[in-house]
Amino acid sequence: MTMATMKSDLVGISLSAACVVHCLLLPVAVLAAPTWNAWFGDTENTLHWVLFVVALAVSGYALTAGYRRHGARSVPTLGVIGLLIMLAAAAHVFGRSTEAVLTVAGAVVVGAAHLLNVRLMAAAHP
Repeated sequence: MTMATMKSDLVGISLSAACVVHCLLLPVAVLAAPTWNAWFGDTENTLHWVLFVVALAVSGYALTAGYRRHGARSVPTLGVIGLLIMLAAAAHVFGRSTEAVLTVAGAVVVGAAHLLNVRLMAAAHP
């Protein structure tokens, strides 16, 4: 396993975990919304798009490099499914009320793809 790919997977796992924590703190954010809005305006949606682009870049690199090494199609497929769920959340395809649930679900799926990638990379022959 190359060190760059392993680091990318660890970044992907960390970003997925941070995304889940961010969404689970949503009730606190709702309570603080009036203050938050006064300070930051409508940056929350922009933040979600920026984070989605970062997740896309990190996952794209790590999962593609892993696939080239271990050849398991399930890894990039799982990653794409998770990223599509996150895209649907950021784009409010199913409305704002489902954004947090979809984002958490997508982040969990992407994180699982990275974990599987790490395991398969470790088991792959050089």
